[in-house]
Amino acid sequence: MKLVLSLLIVTIYWCLDAYQAVINFNITFTKALLLDYDQSNTLVKLIIVIAIFIFSMIQTKTTVITKENKQNCTAEELNAIYSISDTILAPIPLHKQLNTVVDIMEKELQVKTSFIASFENDKILLLNTNESLSQLGIKTEYKPHHNELRIGSIEKLLSTSFLEKRESIDDIVKINGIKYRAILQTYKDSHSKRPMGITVILLEEDNDNNYENFLKRVCEQIAFTVNLTKKKEEAIKAQSRYNAQFSSMDTELGIPSNSKLQEMIEYEIKRSQRYGTQLSIMLIEVDHMKNLSNIFSEKETVTLKKEIVSLLKKGVRETDMFGKWTDNHFAIIAPDVDFRATKSFANKLNRKLDEHRFAKVGKVTCSYGITSFSPKDSIGDFRKRAEKALKEATSRGGNSIEVKILV
Repeated sequence: MKLVLSLLIVTIYWCLDAYQAVINFNITFTKALLLDYDQSNTLVKLIIVIAIFIFSMIQTKTTVITKENKQNCTAEELNAIYSISDTILAPIPLHKQLNTVVDIMEKELQVKTSFIASFENDKILLLNTNESLSQLGIKTEYKPHHNELRIGSIEKLLSTSFLEKRESIDDIVKINGIKYRAILQTYKDSHSKRPMGITVILLEEDNDNNYENFLKRVCEQIAFTVNLTKKKEEAIKAQSRYNAQFSSMDTELGIPSNSKLQEMIEYEIKRSQRYGTQLSIMLIEVDHMKNLSNIFSEKETVTLKKEIVSLLKKGVRETDMFGKWTDNHFAIIAPDVDFRATKSFANKLNRKLDEHRFAKVGKVTCSYGITSFSPKDSIGDFRKRAEKALKEATSRGGNSIEVKILV
Protein backbone atom coordinates (compact mmCIF):
# COMPACT_ATOMS: atom_id res chain seq x y z
CA MET A 1 0.00 0.00 0.00
CA LYS A 2 2.81 2.40 0.92
CA LEU A 3 4.60 1.62 -2.34
CA VAL A 4 1.46 2.21 -4.42
CA LEU A 5 0.78 5.56 -2.72
CA SER A 6 4.39 6.69 -3.17
CA LEU A 7 4.38 5.71 -6.86
CA LEU A 8 1.07 7.53 -7.29
CA ILE A 9 2.51 10.72 -5.75
CA VAL A 10 5.63 10.56 -7.97
CA THR A 11 3.48 9.96 -11.07
CA ILE A 12 1.24 12.93 -10.26
CA TYR A 13 4.27 15.17 -9.76
CA TRP A 14 5.87 13.98 -13.04
CA CYS A 15 2.65 14.62 -15.02
CA LEU A 16 2.08 18.06 -13.46
CA ASP A 17 5.68 19.05 -14.17
CA ALA A 18 5.34 17.82 -17.77
CA TYR A 19 2.12 19.83 -18.16
CA GLN A 20 3.94 22.95 -16.95
CA ALA A 21 6.72 22.31 -19.49
CA VAL A 22 4.09 22.06 -22.27
CA ILE A 23 2.75 25.49 -21.32
CA ASN A 24 6.16 27.12 -20.82
CA PHE A 25 8.01 25.74 -23.85
CA ASN A 26 5.22 24.97 -26.35
CA ILE A 27 6.13 21.29 -26.76
CA THR A 28 4.07 18.10 -26.94
CA PHE A 29 3.03 16.34 -23.76
CA THR A 30 4.91 13.20 -24.85
CA LYS A 31 8.18 15.14 -25.24
CA ALA A 32 7.62 16.76 -21.86
CA LEU A 33 7.07 13.36 -20.19
CA LEU A 34 10.22 11.95 -21.79
CA LEU A 35 12.25 15.12 -20.98
CA ASP A 36 12.96 15.39 -24.71
CA TYR A 37 13.44 19.17 -24.90
CA ASP A 38 16.41 21.55 -24.67
CA GLN A 39 15.43 23.23 -21.41
CA SER A 40 15.07 19.99 -19.44
CA ASN A 41 17.55 19.01 -16.76
CA THR A 42 17.22 15.24 -16.47
CA LEU A 43 19.62 14.85 -13.54
CA VAL A 44 17.91 17.52 -11.41
CA LYS A 45 14.47 16.09 -12.21
CA LEU A 46 15.47 12.52 -11.31
CA ILE A 47 17.09 13.60 -8.04
CA ILE A 48 13.91 15.47 -7.06
CA VAL A 49 11.65 12.53 -8.02
CA ILE A 50 13.78 10.08 -6.02
CA ALA A 51 13.73 12.46 -3.02
CA ILE A 52 9.92 12.80 -3.24
CA PHE A 53 9.55 9.00 -3.51
CA ILE A 54 11.72 8.34 -0.44
CA PHE A 55 10.06 11.15 1.49
CA SER A 56 6.55 9.93 0.64
CA MET A 57 7.46 6.35 1.63
CA ILE A 58 8.52 7.61 5.05
CA GLN A 59 5.51 9.87 5.48
CA THR A 60 2.84 7.45 4.28
CA LYS A 61 4.07 5.04 6.88
CA THR A 62 3.18 7.52 9.61
CA THR A 63 -0.34 8.07 8.24
CA VAL A 64 -1.36 4.41 8.37
CA ILE A 65 -3.84 3.94 11.19
CA THR A 66 -3.00 0.91 13.30
CA LYS A 67 -5.29 -0.97 15.68
CA GLU A 68 -3.81 0.96 18.56
CA ASN A 69 -4.65 4.29 16.88
CA LYS A 70 -8.19 3.09 16.20
CA GLN A 71 -8.68 2.30 19.85
CA ASN A 72 -7.57 5.83 20.76
CA CYS A 73 -9.85 7.58 18.23
CA THR A 74 -13.62 8.04 18.19
CA ALA A 75 -15.70 7.20 15.12
CA GLU A 76 -15.92 10.91 14.25
CA GLU A 77 -12.15 11.29 14.52
CA LEU A 78 -11.58 8.22 12.34
CA ASN A 79 -13.94 9.58 9.68
CA ALA A 80 -12.10 12.89 9.79
CA ILE A 81 -8.67 11.22 9.49
CA TYR A 82 -9.76 9.11 6.50
CA SER A 83 -11.27 12.16 4.77
CA ILE A 84 -8.15 14.23 5.49
CA SER A 85 -5.93 11.47 4.05
CA ASP A 86 -7.91 11.54 0.80
CA THR A 87 -7.59 15.33 0.67
CA ILE A 88 -3.83 15.32 1.32
CA LEU A 89 -3.24 12.88 -1.56
CA ALA A 90 -5.44 14.83 -3.99
CA PRO A 91 -3.53 16.80 -6.69
CA ILE A 92 -4.87 20.21 -5.68
CA PRO A 93 -3.05 23.39 -4.48
CA LEU A 94 -1.86 23.50 -0.87
CA HIS A 95 -4.24 26.26 0.29
CA LYS A 96 -7.24 24.30 -1.05
CA GLN A 97 -6.02 21.16 0.70
CA LEU A 98 -5.69 22.97 4.02
CA ASN A 99 -9.04 24.74 3.66
CA THR A 100 -10.65 21.32 3.12
CA VAL A 101 -8.75 19.82 6.09
CA VAL A 102 -10.10 22.58 8.34
CA ASP A 103 -13.65 22.15 7.00
CA ILE A 104 -13.47 18.39 7.71
CA MET A 105 -12.28 18.94 11.29
CA GLU A 106 -15.00 21.48 12.01
CA LYS A 107 -17.73 19.29 10.48
CA GLU A 108 -16.73 15.95 12.03
CA LEU A 109 -15.63 17.19 15.47
CA GLN A 110 -18.15 20.02 15.85
CA VAL A 111 -15.47 22.48 16.97
CA LYS A 112 -16.01 26.24 17.03
CA THR A 113 -13.24 26.92 14.52
CA SER A 114 -9.79 25.66 13.54
CA PHE A 115 -6.83 26.92 11.56
CA ILE A 116 -3.38 25.94 10.32
CA ALA A 117 -0.44 28.36 10.42
CA SER A 118 3.21 28.33 9.41
CA PHE A 119 6.17 29.62 11.43
CA GLU A 120 8.16 32.15 9.42
CA ASN A 121 11.33 34.06 10.46
CA ASP A 122 9.59 36.54 12.75
CA LYS A 123 5.88 35.91 12.28
CA ILE A 124 3.09 33.34 12.24
CA LEU A 125 1.07 33.21 9.00
CA LEU A 126 -2.32 31.52 8.60
CA LEU A 127 -2.43 29.07 5.67
CA ASN A 128 -6.20 28.65 5.45
CA THR A 129 -9.21 30.93 5.36
CA ASN A 130 -12.80 30.34 6.43
CA GLU A 131 -15.81 32.28 7.66
CA SER A 132 -15.57 31.25 11.29
CA LEU A 133 -12.08 32.76 11.58
CA SER A 134 -13.17 36.22 10.48
CA GLN A 135 -16.23 36.04 12.73
CA LEU A 136 -13.98 35.43 15.75
CA GLY A 137 -11.48 38.09 14.68
CA ILE A 138 -8.65 35.61 14.05
CA LYS A 139 -6.01 37.51 12.06
CA THR A 140 -4.02 36.21 9.08
CA GLU A 141 -0.70 37.20 10.66
CA TYR A 142 0.70 37.33 14.18
CA LYS A 143 3.99 38.71 15.50
CA PRO A 144 5.19 36.52 18.38
CA HIS A 145 7.95 38.90 19.44
CA HIS A 146 5.47 41.64 20.34
CA ASN A 147 6.05 42.77 23.92
CA GLU A 148 2.46 43.72 24.79
CA LEU A 149 0.57 40.47 24.26
CA ARG A 150 -2.39 40.06 26.61
CA ILE A 151 -2.29 37.00 28.87
CA GLY A 152 -5.12 34.62 28.00
CA SER A 153 -5.34 35.83 24.39
CA ILE A 154 -4.93 33.66 21.30
CA GLU A 155 -1.98 35.88 20.32
CA LYS A 156 -0.20 35.06 23.59
CA LEU A 157 -0.82 31.33 23.17
CA LEU A 158 0.53 31.32 19.60
CA SER A 159 3.54 33.36 20.70
CA THR A 160 4.30 30.85 23.48
CA SER A 161 4.19 27.96 21.02
CA PHE A 162 6.43 29.82 18.55
CA LEU A 163 9.06 31.04 21.01
CA GLU A 164 9.21 28.03 23.34
CA LYS A 165 8.88 25.44 20.53
CA ARG A 166 6.23 23.62 22.58
CA GLU A 167 4.86 20.55 20.83
CA SER A 168 1.35 20.91 22.23
CA ILE A 169 -0.65 23.33 24.38
CA ASP A 170 -4.14 22.95 25.88
CA ASP A 171 -5.38 26.12 27.56
CA ILE A 172 -8.27 28.56 27.93
CA VAL A 173 -8.34 31.74 25.82
CA LYS A 174 -10.69 34.68 25.79
CA ILE A 175 -11.98 36.04 22.47
CA ASN A 176 -14.49 38.88 22.29
CA GLY A 177 -15.28 38.36 25.97
CA ILE A 178 -16.06 34.63 25.56
CA LYS A 179 -13.84 31.85 26.89
CA TYR A 180 -12.82 28.97 24.63
CA ARG A 181 -10.66 25.91 25.06
CA ALA A 182 -7.73 26.09 22.63
CA ILE A 183 -5.69 23.05 21.65
CA LEU A 184 -2.44 23.64 19.72
CA GLN A 185 -0.29 20.97 18.07
CA THR A 186 2.86 21.65 16.03
CA TYR A 187 3.71 19.92 12.76
CA LYS A 188 7.38 19.35 12.04
CA ASP A 189 9.96 19.17 9.27
CA SER A 190 10.54 15.53 8.34
CA HIS A 191 14.35 15.77 8.53
CA SER A 192 15.27 18.28 11.21
CA LYS A 193 12.14 17.70 13.33
CA ARG A 194 11.99 21.47 13.70
CA PRO A 195 8.45 22.89 14.18
CA MET A 196 7.28 24.28 10.83
CA GLY A 197 3.90 25.47 11.99
CA ILE A 198 0.89 24.75 14.12
CA THR A 199 -2.66 23.37 13.98
CA VAL A 200 -5.20 25.00 16.31
CA ILE A 201 -8.76 24.02 17.23
CA LEU A 202 -11.08 26.14 19.38
CA LEU A 203 -13.79 24.39 21.42
CA GLU A 204 -16.47 25.39 23.88
CA GLU A 205 -14.90 26.01 27.29
CA ASP A 206 -16.58 22.98 28.89
CA ASN A 207 -15.67 20.55 26.09
CA ASP A 208 -13.32 18.07 27.79
CA ASN A 209 -12.80 15.64 24.88
CA ASN A 210 -9.25 14.42 24.36
CA TYR A 211 -8.09 15.26 20.82
CA GLU A 212 -4.36 14.69 21.40
CA ASN A 213 -3.99 11.52 19.27
CA PHE A 214 -6.25 12.90 16.57
CA LEU A 215 -4.28 16.14 16.24
CA LYS A 216 -0.97 14.27 16.12
CA ARG A 217 -2.26 12.19 13.18
CA VAL A 218 -3.56 15.29 11.41
CA CYS A 219 -0.30 17.18 11.93
CA GLU A 220 1.68 14.28 10.43
CA GLN A 221 -0.43 14.57 7.29
CA ILE A 222 -0.19 18.36 7.20
CA ALA A 223 3.60 18.12 7.55
CA PHE A 224 3.63 15.66 4.66
CA THR A 225 1.72 17.92 2.25
CA VAL A 226 3.58 21.10 3.31
CA ASN A 227 6.95 19.37 2.86
CA LEU A 228 5.90 17.94 -0.50
CA THR A 229 4.75 21.37 -1.70
CA LYS A 230 8.08 22.89 -0.65
CA LYS A 231 9.95 20.16 -2.55
CA LYS A 232 7.92 20.94 -5.65
CA GLU A 233 8.55 24.68 -5.30
CA GLU A 234 12.27 24.00 -4.94
CA ALA A 235 12.14 21.84 -8.07
CA ILE A 236 10.39 24.59 -10.03
CA LYS A 237 12.96 27.15 -8.85
CA ALA A 238 15.83 24.82 -9.77
CA GLN A 239 14.33 24.35 -13.24
CA SER A 240 13.86 28.13 -13.58
CA ARG A 241 17.49 28.75 -12.61
CA TYR A 242 18.59 26.13 -15.12
CA ASN A 243 16.45 27.71 -17.85
CA ALA A 244 17.80 31.18 -16.99
CA GLN A 245 21.31 30.03 -17.77
CA PHE A 246 20.24 29.51 -21.38
CA SER A 247 18.21 32.70 -21.67
CA SER A 248 19.71 35.98 -22.85
CA MET A 249 18.05 37.96 -20.05
CA ASP A 250 17.47 37.47 -16.35
CA THR A 251 13.77 38.35 -16.28
CA GLU A 252 13.67 38.81 -12.50
CA LEU A 253 16.32 41.58 -12.45
CA GLY A 254 15.99 42.76 -16.05
CA ILE A 255 19.71 42.39 -16.90
CA PRO A 256 21.72 40.09 -19.24
CA SER A 257 22.12 36.54 -17.96
CA ASN A 258 25.35 34.64 -17.45
CA SER A 259 25.05 32.97 -20.88
CA LYS A 260 24.82 36.40 -22.55
CA LEU A 261 27.89 37.59 -20.62
CA GLN A 262 29.84 34.52 -21.78
CA GLU A 263 28.86 35.26 -25.38
CA MET A 264 30.19 38.80 -25.06
CA ILE A 265 33.43 37.62 -23.38
CA GLU A 266 34.09 35.25 -26.28
CA TYR A 267 33.31 37.96 -28.84
CA GLU A 268 35.48 40.61 -27.14
CA ILE A 269 38.41 38.20 -26.67
CA LYS A 270 38.39 37.44 -30.41
CA ARG A 271 38.28 41.18 -31.13
CA SER A 272 41.13 41.83 -28.66
CA GLN A 273 43.25 39.10 -30.25
CA ARG A 274 42.59 40.40 -33.74
CA TYR A 275 43.07 44.13 -33.18
CA GLY A 276 45.24 44.18 -30.04
CA THR A 277 42.64 46.09 -28.02
CA GLN A 278 42.28 46.10 -24.21
CA LEU A 279 39.62 44.05 -22.43
CA SER A 280 38.84 44.00 -18.71
CA ILE A 281 36.26 42.33 -16.52
CA MET A 282 35.03 43.27 -13.05
CA LEU A 283 33.14 40.74 -10.92
CA ILE A 284 31.02 42.16 -8.12
CA GLU A 285 29.69 40.38 -5.03
CA VAL A 286 27.14 41.95 -2.71
CA ASP A 287 28.67 41.46 0.74
CA HIS A 288 26.70 39.29 3.20
CA MET A 289 23.88 38.75 0.68
CA LYS A 290 23.28 35.21 1.93
CA ASN A 291 22.72 36.50 5.46
CA LEU A 292 20.34 39.16 4.17
CA SER A 293 18.42 36.49 2.22
CA ASN A 294 17.95 34.52 5.46
CA ILE A 295 16.65 37.58 7.31
CA PHE A 296 14.29 39.01 4.69
CA SER A 297 11.55 37.38 2.65
CA GLU A 298 12.17 36.30 -0.93
CA LYS A 299 10.15 39.25 -2.24
CA GLU A 300 12.10 41.74 -0.10
CA THR A 301 15.41 40.17 -1.18
CA VAL A 302 14.52 40.51 -4.87
CA THR A 303 13.50 44.16 -4.31
CA LEU A 304 16.87 44.81 -2.63
CA LYS A 305 18.76 43.17 -5.51
CA LYS A 306 16.85 45.30 -8.03
CA GLU A 307 17.78 48.46 -6.13
CA ILE A 308 21.45 47.39 -5.97
CA VAL A 309 21.44 46.57 -9.70
CA SER A 310 19.94 49.96 -10.51
CA LEU A 311 22.71 51.70 -8.57
CA LEU A 312 25.55 49.58 -9.97
CA LYS A 313 24.40 50.12 -13.56
CA LYS A 314 24.82 53.88 -13.26
CA GLY A 315 27.95 55.04 -14.99
CA VAL A 316 28.37 51.87 -17.06
CA ARG A 317 29.33 52.90 -20.61
CA GLU A 318 27.19 51.99 -23.61
CA THR A 319 30.01 49.76 -24.85
CA ASP A 320 30.18 47.88 -21.52
CA MET A 321 27.88 45.05 -20.51
CA PHE A 322 26.54 44.75 -16.97
CA GLY A 323 24.88 41.43 -16.15
CA LYS A 324 24.33 38.54 -13.74
CA TRP A 325 27.30 36.23 -13.11
CA THR A 326 25.67 33.98 -10.46
CA ASP A 327 22.81 34.41 -7.94
CA ASN A 328 24.61 37.03 -5.81
CA HIS A 329 27.38 38.00 -8.22
CA PHE A 330 27.34 40.52 -11.06
CA ALA A 331 29.85 41.37 -13.77
CA ILE A 332 30.88 44.29 -15.95
CA ILE A 333 32.67 43.45 -19.19
CA ALA A 334 34.63 46.53 -20.25
CA PRO A 335 36.14 46.55 -23.78
CA ASP A 336 38.95 48.97 -24.70
CA VAL A 337 39.98 49.73 -21.10
CA ASP A 338 42.71 48.30 -18.87
CA PHE A 339 42.59 47.19 -15.24
CA ARG A 340 43.56 50.67 -13.99
CA ALA A 341 40.48 52.32 -15.50
CA THR A 342 38.32 49.44 -14.31
CA LYS A 343 39.66 49.81 -10.76
CA SER A 344 38.92 53.52 -10.91
CA PHE A 345 35.32 52.71 -11.88
CA ALA A 346 35.08 50.24 -8.94
CA ASN A 347 36.14 53.04 -6.58
CA LYS A 348 33.37 55.25 -8.01
CA LEU A 349 30.82 52.50 -7.43
CA ASN A 350 32.08 52.14 -3.86
CA ARG A 351 31.55 55.85 -3.21
CA LYS A 352 28.00 55.68 -4.61
CA LEU A 353 27.19 52.71 -2.38
CA ASP A 354 28.65 54.49 0.64
CA GLU A 355 26.36 57.48 0.05
CA HIS A 356 23.24 55.38 -0.53
CA ARG A 357 20.90 53.92 2.07
CA PHE A 358 18.71 50.99 1.06
CA ALA A 359 15.19 50.47 2.38
CA LYS A 360 15.10 48.24 5.52
CA VAL A 361 18.79 47.33 5.14
CA GLY A 362 20.59 50.65 5.30
CA LYS A 363 24.15 50.55 4.03
CA VAL A 364 25.27 47.83 1.60
CA THR A 365 28.85 47.17 0.49
CA CYS A 366 30.34 45.17 -2.37
CA SER A 367 33.59 43.38 -3.16
CA TYR A 368 35.25 43.57 -6.58
CA GLY A 369 37.55 41.24 -8.51
CA ILE A 370 39.25 42.80 -11.54
CA THR A 371 41.50 41.50 -14.29
CA SER A 372 42.52 42.36 -17.86
CA PHE A 373 42.89 39.97 -20.77
CA SER A 374 46.40 38.89 -21.75
CA PRO A 375 47.41 37.49 -25.18
CA LYS A 376 48.62 34.39 -23.28
CA ASP A 377 45.15 33.83 -21.77
CA SER A 378 42.57 31.26 -22.70
CA ILE A 379 38.92 32.13 -22.06
CA GLY A 380 38.96 29.85 -19.01
CA ASP A 381 42.13 31.46 -17.61
CA PHE A 382 40.61 34.93 -18.01
CA ARG A 383 37.43 33.97 -16.12
CA LYS A 384 39.21 32.01 -13.40
CA ARG A 385 41.59 34.88 -12.66
CA ALA A 386 38.66 37.28 -12.25
CA GLU A 387 36.93 34.83 -9.90
CA LYS A 388 40.12 34.33 -7.90
CA ALA A 389 40.49 38.11 -7.53
CA LEU A 390 36.91 38.35 -6.26
CA LYS A 391 37.47 35.50 -3.81
CA GLU A 392 40.50 37.26 -2.34
CA ALA A 393 38.56 40.53 -2.06
CA THR A 394 35.70 38.84 -0.15
CA SER A 395 38.16 36.93 2.08
CA ARG A 396 39.22 40.29 3.56
CA GLY A 397 35.72 40.76 4.96
CA GLY A 398 34.19 42.53 1.97
CA ASN A 399 34.12 46.17 0.83
CA SER A 400 37.40 45.52 -0.95
CA ILE A 401 38.91 45.67 -4.46
CA GLU A 402 41.39 43.08 -5.72
CA VAL A 403 43.20 43.30 -9.07
CA LYS A 404 44.97 40.33 -10.64
CA ILE A 405 46.80 40.47 -13.97
CA LEU A 406 48.95 38.08 -15.94
CA VAL A 407 52.48 39.49 -16.35
